[in-house]
Amino acid sequence: MKRLKRILLLLLSVGLLVGCAGEFQSTESTSSATDDSADRSFRDTMDRLNEQMATDAANAAAQQQFNAAMAAAQETMNNANNDRATSNW
Repeated sequence: MKRLKRILLLLLSVGLLVGCAGEFQSTESTSSATDDSADRSFRDTMDRLNEQMATDAANAAAQQQFNAAMAAAQETMNNANNDRATSNW
């Protein structure tokens, strides 16, 4: 649940960045050099955000696989214990 909140916050951030970028581009009142610098900065920010989102998604997938493996191990242990308990009767 905690990871889901982080992912949703990242998606919200991306939405806000895209919205702000649209507003920034629509003003067109700055010089070309400033536009290039701002565009490069925006692309760098988006690249970092995309990289962080990919890392978070990979971590979430790894955590999910780990949880599934732990659940399977627990089920195996429970079944082994149940088999032992019923064979003693």
